[in-house]
Amino acid sequence: MLYLIKLNIILALLCLLFQVLMHRDTFFGVRRLMLWGIYATAFLLPLCDVQALLTADAAATDMAEAYASYVLPTIEVTAMRVSTLGIEQSEPGCGMWFVGMMALWGLLYLIPVVWMSAKLLWQFAYIIYLRCTCLPSLARPAGTLDPSRTGEGLEEGIFYSFPRPCSPFSFGPWIFLHAEGMDRQTLREVLIHEQAHVRGWHTLDILFSQFVCILFWWNPAVWVLRREVRLNLEFIADKAVADSLSPLPNRGGDGGGALKAYQYRLLGFATQTNVATIANNFNVLPLKRRIIMMNLRRTRRTGMAKYILFVPVAAAMLLLSNIDSLARTIADKASSSIITDGDQHPDESPNITKPDTCLTPIDEETLFVVNGRQMNADEFKRQPNLRADNIEHATILGGESATAVYGEKGHKGAIIIETKDGGDPIYDIVEQLPKYPGGEAELYGWMAMNLKYPAAAHDWGVQGRVIVAFVVEKDGTITDVNAPKLVDAKSGQELREVFVTANTNGQTPEEIEAAKHQAEGIKALKAEAERVVKALPKRWEPGKHGGKPVRYRFHMPITFRLQ
Repeated sequence: MLYLIKLNIILALLCLLFQVLMHRDTFFGVRRLMLWGIYATAFLLPLCDVQALLTADAAATDMAEAYASYVLPTIEVTAMRVSTLGIEQSEPGCGMWFVGMMALWGLLYLIPVVWMSAKLLWQFAYIIYLRCTCLPSLARPAGTLDPSRTGEGLEEGIFYSFPRPCSPFSFGPWIFLHAEGMDRQTLREVLIHEQAHVRGWHTLDILFSQFVCILFWWNPAVWVLRREVRLNLEFIADKAVADSLSPLPNRGGDGGGALKAYQYRLLGFATQTNVATIANNFNVLPLKRRIIMMNLRRTRRTGMAKYILFVPVAAAMLLLSNIDSLARTIADKASSSIITDGDQHPDESPNITKPDTCLTPIDEETLFVVNGRQMNADEFKRQPNLRADNIEHATILGGESATAVYGEKGHKGAIIIETKDGGDPIYDIVEQLPKYPGGEAELYGWMAMNLKYPAAAHDWGVQGRVIVAFVVEKDGTITDVNAPKLVDAKSGQELREVFVTANTNGQTPEEIEAAKHQAEGIKALKAEAERVVKALPKRWEPGKHGGKPVRYRFHMPITFRLQ
């Protein structure tokens, strides 16, 4: 689902870029390549993974953090809380509503897809029928059609005579037209036009753009792109006719007059019906724009430089496409602090974050000992399994103590870490992310049906976005499920559990009671999110790195919201 959303956003943005910068260019061949490039970029770019590069960039990491807090898709559980009349009502789950809405949207999507697919297949079958029933005729280049021009621009080939008046059209290698009533010059121009379509394999462009319209019919950009594809193909074919009408060396003639005559003939074909919309039709509308493009002065070659803008725009989209994946890996960044032994308050403990830059007291002169292995700061930063919920024990030694224990001078201190599992590392970035069987739709649907709004949080108005972290093991099972963070849905600030002690700092009894209930509500929301994740009925498809299954830390946002 996320891939399709990214694909359609890229299509819309690149379509806008094409409309703004390249709408009136006469580089018709380059425009055709650009349109194919737009489709290729939209389909392939969301599959490109550059997370490894983004994690080294501070600006990209900050952007991912903001995205994780405000934009990252979540499973949302709503409840109704009415207190104006002293009545409390609750609607703990929204599962059936969610599944019903998904089914409705699926039906609304499939109806146009089925209808347009059937129409496309019918037209294709009708063209095959015409190919089998229409009589073939031979078009000769050597003066047969117009002795005065000796057939310049016309290749020998076969066209099929349509039995009744219609607009000439071509499909693949076949040209269909109703030759009766056409003079030689008109027939020659029509054949040159349609042969340009045949030589360029323009039918592939039309079929692919139509295929994209069927899949994403709800996106206006795909219809605009299809129109631009078809018109550009007609510009190419019109240019082939115009080039054949231009005055030749050592020969008189009014090329401009012949071109105007061709344009009048186009208007004459406008009243004839199109047999198949998937074909290259001679009178495809709007004719006005085609005539304007034929009369435009050729764009200078220096104007081609603006096509280079496509590269930075595609690069920016690649960055934004990977921000979502990067945001999922750092969604619970606040939980990555290591709490040292002793009686220190959590806010005063050293903040050792992975894989980000380590903060005080860590520096280049700090010695690290992870599961008995000594390493420097750079090696420590590259360890993939050092996170708070995977650390069994951590101890910080001062400079003298570190020297006494390890006998190495020159270190300001040492940090000794023992992980819960010193074997297989837990990855935050992998080449292939884990997947739930059936995709996100089945995952979110099952969770929406089973999530309940906890009474302790509902009664006291506690709401927000819980970030659940868990490890997808090599065999697809999930372990280490925990919800370290609850973010306020409006402000984006983390809601912390308030621990009330004997020292209340002058707080009133009401404030103390409210703080206790808020802490209970936060605990309840986190516990409910953990419960549902642990209850997932199916094993995941494990993530892969280097072609092998690995342990991966997954982050799932779940929003609890009161109405």
